[in-house]
Amino acid sequence: MKILLISEFFPTGKDFKFSGGVEARTLYLAKYLAKKGHNITVLTSQLENAPGKEKLLGFTVLRVGKNRDYKATAGDLIKRANFAKEAIKMGKSIDCDIIDGSNFLTHFIARQIASRKKIPVVAWYPDVWIGSWIKNAGIVGILGEFLERFNLITGFSAYIAISKSTAAKLAKKVRTKITIIPCGIDEDEFGGKHQKSNISTIICVSRLAKYKNIKDLILAFALVSKEIGKIKLIIVGSGPQEKNLKSLTKNLKLESQVQFLSNLPRKELINLYFSSSIFCLPSSVEGFGISTVESAAAGTPYVISDIGVFKEVTKNGQGGLLFKLGDIKDLAANLERLLIDRNLYKKKQTEGQKLAAGYRWPDIALKTEKLYLELIRNHQSNSLR
Repeated sequence: MKILLISEFFPTGKDFKFSGGVEARTLYLAKYLAKKGHNITVLTSQLENAPGKEKLLGFTVLRVGKNRDYKATAGDLIKRANFAKEAIKMGKSIDCDIIDGSNFLTHFIARQIASRKKIPVVAWYPDVWIGSWIKNAGIVGILGEFLERFNLITGFSAYIAISKSTAAKLAKKVRTKITIIPCGIDEDEFGGKHQKSNISTIICVSRLAKYKNIKDLILAFALVSKEIGKIKLIIVGSGPQEKNLKSLTKNLKLESQVQFLSNLPRKELINLYFSSSIFCLPSSVEGFGISTVESAAAGTPYVISDIGVFKEVTKNGQGGLLFKLGDIKDLAANLERLLIDRNLYKKKQTEGQKLAAGYRWPDIALKTEKLYLELIRNHQSNSLR
């Protein structure tokens, strides 16, 4: 197959600095489909100092539009519009049998290219935001609301939902085929022996957006640090809430204990997963939560909010603890439980590694390949009628 994957952002070089799960899914899907002999092209935004065309792990990456960076927000409208225009133009010249769009903007781009080429098009769906755009993204969410509704009205050959929760939301909006294919881990990255840090460390890997509730984590950490003095919090990510979160940390006099990092090379991030004591993600909105599964694969138990998708992905807390969403005291109490109770900690480590073994990128690529082939066969069959 000749497959075109469209991702708004995508890493360059060998460091693989992801801004989120969308890029991770695109990269590992491309990697393992290329290993199976398929011709894979990834179409994405131009990054500063990145070549317009490069070969990575057996597939081709094409970059178009104006230079962008991982800190770009939903308000980056002009550059987003430029990317959409240039991507559609470039996409029309790419020889492909099927197209896969990975977010609301690239759904639109993929649909436009596919309609011109008269080939199947897939919308990969982390989550459905209709009715929640302004709440999740602020006033610019008005445009997101319009775009998502427009995409669903125009329709796709198939939808890939990354969880049952997302599939249920989609099923209320569309009648087209919905296939549930989760995210995963690359076992090659999580082998070998690693040691935990001598200092108890909580790590959070997340976009710094309001709905991720990183503020709650910092407030809970302040409570925990009063009980457990020698403790550290590492927040990995960037986004519109970064300035506010740093100000909160300063006001709480936690600057010496809280570290903000972003744009980490993949190997450095994985090392942090391994060396940390606990992973935490207090998000109120999530499609899957790939970082939770990655932390579990590294033997790092998690404390995450009790939203439906987290219950689904973790099979009701295998590998960690769930706290009541928005309850800072409950979050702090669960962090303390894992830091103090060594038997519970070891139990959750074992559970987590077993859980993570059920989410593997090679298996996910195989399921996606099967869907692509089915759509292409159906399209060819209908074309002959």
